[in-house]
Amino acid sequence: MRTQARKLAAAGLTAAMTVTMLAACGTKATPENLLRDMSKRAEETESITANIKMELDVAASGESVRMGVDFDMETITEPEMSSAKGSVSLGSGDMDITMEMETYSEKKDDEYVIYTMMDDMWSVETADSAEMTADMGIVSEDFQKFSDRFELKDELVEVNGKDCFELTGELDGELLAQMMDEDMMSSFTGFGADESDLADMILPCTIDIYKDSILPARIYFDMGDSLFPLLEGLGMEKAECSVEMTFLEYDSVKEIVIPQEALEAEETSGDDWWYSDDDNDTDSAAVPIEPASQSADLGSTWSDYTVQINDTVITLPCTLEDIEKTGLTLDTDYTERDYLVDAGDYELAWFVDGNGNEIIVHMVNDSDGQKELQDCLAGGINVDSYSVEQGGITVLFPGGVQIGSDPQEAVNAYGEPDDLYEDAEYGNSYYWQEGSGLSGWCEIDTDPESGLVDSLYLICYE
Repeated sequence: MRTQARKLAAAGLTAAMTVTMLAACGTKATPENLLRDMSKRAEETESITANIKMELDVAASGESVRMGVDFDMETITEPEMSSAKGSVSLGSGDMDITMEMETYSEKKDDEYVIYTMMDDMWSVETADSAEMTADMGIVSEDFQKFSDRFELKDELVEVNGKDCFELTGELDGELLAQMMDEDMMSSFTGFGADESDLADMILPCTIDIYKDSILPARIYFDMGDSLFPLLEGLGMEKAECSVEMTFLEYDSVKEIVIPQEALEAEETSGDDWWYSDDDNDTDSAAVPIEPASQSADLGSTWSDYTVQINDTVITLPCTLEDIEKTGLTLDTDYTERDYLVDAGDYELAWFVDGNGNEIIVHMVNDSDGQKELQDCLAGGINVDSYSVEQGGITVLFPGGVQIGSDPQEAVNAYGEPDDLYEDAEYGNSYYWQEGSGLSGWCEIDTDPESGLVDSLYLICYE
């Protein structure tokens, strides 16, 4: 679930950027003329400033899972660059988590270099042009094909303080599916949809066009009714999904500057933004290890929410002091003890031992006001092979599952996973979850080479 939530988050931004490309079309008087003339004028613009919003809300068994994306974005055509700053939010029940995100993209030769910051960490990856952008001519032409499905509203509407024409109609999902890159597709395949499913969708769409300039003002997609038939078979009772882009200014951005810390970040391997290519080195890959001495206090199944660190067993959620009683210390170089965590939010904290091993802990503020990190509860623990390669540390999940275990040991202890994602390139991911919310779940990922457990997550947000 954590990976899916992350993919959803990364997919939401990609979807919005795709809509940016789709928006470069249009013009006046009739739907056909408006779409045609808007396309011509948009192709002449040199920069765009816009706001992107995406909202997803699904529910099952009375519980809902929510995701939101809200970004301010700038693009320039020469040199071809873009930037986006904003937030990604995830929620379930009374718990809401917000992550700040910043991304830059620049074209170098036939590739795009993408710099992304999440959780105060920068990563870099490259993608070819087919994955990161679309041919404006093709997009415009495809949009014009659907002009007979749109109606022009009699009255003008106001967007960004200006009068606009408004077209309402629908588009085939095939157009959206053709524009999707791998990250965006993954968000839908996680819900059981594939490219052919999306191609069969009919998507209600509203297009607002500035009257004075005949340029895109706002594009809004409502995808809930199209997604729900796919999700209903998975037990979902509700599915609401919308993507909205508001175009604020044209030709006002002269330069986009990529921060120095982004330029200095190490390149990652695409699918996992924080996952360094170095993690695939033989030295840090999961290897078979002898079972550590298991405490009698350690639970037998993941929903016991127990973790043994060295000789001490903790039960999530617990206090920061409980974590430090295991022999680990909060690394204040990353997060100070008095760091303020917003209500209903969480902050990642690194705990280290004397050998240089570390684990990541989710420090959760479940109150109605701000709290210092040291007063928050530890609601989640993550450990991976790279972070404990120095040795001399014991981290056992319920049932004795640890880095280097055969994943079948987890299946034997926890039962068949609620979800299983198999990937020969990046390894498999096993998920166990309580209910349909985000409050309790376990994830175990495997190393693609050895097939052994490479990382473990246990989350209990109460």
